[in-house]
Amino acid sequence: MSEQQPLVTLKLAVQAALIGEVTNRMVSVTCGLRNRHIQIRAYVSGEVQDADIERVQFISTEVIAEFPEGYTIEESCCSVGDEKEEMLDFWAFRRAAEQMTPTD
Repeated sequence: MSEQQPLVTLKLAVQAALIGEVTNRMVSVTCGLRNRHIQIRAYVSGEVQDADIERVQFISTEVIAEFPEGYTIEESCCSVGDEKEEMLDFWAFRRAAEQMTPTD
Protein backbone atom coordinates (compact mmCIF):
# COMPACT_ATOMS: atom_id res chain seq x y z
CA MET A 1 0.00 0.00 0.00
CA SER A 2 1.20 3.50 -0.78
CA GLU A 3 1.15 6.16 1.96
CA GLN A 4 -2.20 7.59 0.79
CA GLN A 5 -3.89 4.28 0.03
CA PRO A 6 -4.72 3.30 3.66
CA LEU A 7 -6.43 6.65 4.23
CA VAL A 8 -8.42 6.30 1.00
CA THR A 9 -9.35 2.74 2.00
CA LEU A 10 -10.47 4.03 5.41
CA LYS A 11 -12.64 6.73 3.86
CA LEU A 12 -14.33 4.29 1.50
CA ALA A 13 -14.72 1.58 4.14
CA VAL A 14 -16.31 3.86 6.72
CA GLN A 15 -18.72 5.32 4.17
CA ALA A 16 -19.86 1.83 3.21
CA ALA A 17 -20.11 0.76 6.87
CA LEU A 18 -22.28 3.77 7.72
CA ILE A 19 -24.98 2.76 5.23
CA GLY A 20 -28.02 1.81 7.25
CA GLU A 21 -26.31 2.57 10.57
CA VAL A 22 -26.93 6.32 10.90
CA THR A 23 -29.76 6.99 13.34
CA ASN A 24 -31.47 10.20 14.38
CA ARG A 25 -29.29 10.12 17.53
CA MET A 26 -26.03 10.10 15.58
CA VAL A 27 -24.60 13.59 15.23
CA SER A 28 -21.22 12.86 13.64
CA VAL A 29 -18.57 10.24 12.95
CA THR A 30 -14.89 11.07 12.61
CA CYS A 31 -11.97 8.80 11.73
CA GLY A 32 -8.22 8.88 12.04
CA LEU A 33 -5.28 6.76 10.98
CA ARG A 34 -1.87 6.75 12.66
CA ASN A 35 0.60 4.24 11.29
CA ARG A 36 -1.47 1.05 11.34
CA HIS A 37 -3.93 2.14 14.03
CA ILE A 38 -7.44 3.24 13.02
CA GLN A 39 -9.68 5.34 15.25
CA ILE A 40 -13.43 5.77 14.83
CA ARG A 41 -15.31 8.15 17.09
CA ALA A 42 -19.06 8.68 16.95
CA TYR A 43 -20.90 11.50 18.68
CA VAL A 44 -24.55 11.09 19.64
CA SER A 45 -27.21 13.39 21.04
CA GLY A 46 -28.32 12.60 24.56
CA GLU A 47 -26.70 10.01 26.80
CA VAL A 48 -24.73 7.24 25.10
CA GLN A 49 -26.86 4.09 25.05
CA ASP A 50 -25.90 0.45 24.54
CA ALA A 51 -27.47 0.53 21.06
CA ASP A 52 -25.19 3.45 20.09
CA ILE A 53 -22.10 1.54 21.22
CA GLU A 54 -23.23 -1.58 19.33
CA ARG A 55 -23.67 0.42 16.12
CA VAL A 56 -20.20 1.91 16.39
CA GLN A 57 -18.75 -1.54 17.08
CA PHE A 58 -20.52 -2.88 13.99
CA ILE A 59 -19.13 -0.02 11.90
CA SER A 60 -15.67 -0.69 13.31
CA THR A 61 -15.90 -4.41 12.45
CA GLU A 62 -16.91 -3.62 8.87
CA VAL A 63 -14.04 -1.13 8.50
CA ILE A 64 -11.24 -3.33 9.88
CA ALA A 65 -12.32 -6.14 7.55
CA GLU A 66 -11.09 -4.00 4.63
CA PHE A 67 -7.52 -3.83 5.96
CA PRO A 68 -4.73 -6.40 5.89
CA GLU A 69 -3.47 -8.14 8.99
CA GLY A 70 -1.45 -5.93 11.31
CA TYR A 71 -3.94 -3.06 11.49
CA THR A 72 -5.69 -2.31 14.77
CA ILE A 73 -8.87 -0.38 15.38
CA GLU A 74 -10.32 1.51 18.31
CA GLU A 75 -13.85 2.85 18.44
CA SER A 76 -15.56 5.18 20.86
CA CYS A 77 -18.98 6.70 21.28
CA CYS A 78 -19.41 10.06 23.02
CA SER A 79 -22.30 12.33 23.90
CA VAL A 80 -22.20 15.82 22.38
CA GLY A 81 -23.59 16.98 25.73
CA ASP A 82 -20.46 15.73 27.51
CA GLU A 83 -17.76 16.51 24.95
CA LYS A 84 -17.13 19.02 22.20
CA GLU A 85 -16.88 17.35 18.81
CA GLU A 86 -13.28 17.01 17.71
CA MET A 87 -12.32 15.92 14.21
CA LEU A 88 -9.63 13.25 13.89
CA ASP A 89 -8.33 13.09 10.27
CA PHE A 90 -11.70 13.58 8.57
CA TRP A 91 -15.45 13.68 9.14
CA ALA A 92 -17.12 10.58 7.72
CA PHE A 93 -20.55 11.94 8.67
CA ARG A 94 -21.73 15.18 10.21
CA ARG A 95 -25.33 16.26 10.72
CA ALA A 96 -26.27 19.84 9.87
CA ALA A 97 -26.08 22.10 12.95
CA GLU A 98 -29.76 23.09 12.92
CA GLN A 99 -30.70 19.40 13.21
CA MET A 100 -28.51 18.75 16.28
CA THR A 101 -31.13 18.55 19.02
CA PRO A 102 -30.90 16.16 21.97
CA THR A 103 -33.28 13.21 21.90
CA ASP A 104 -33.84 10.61 24.54
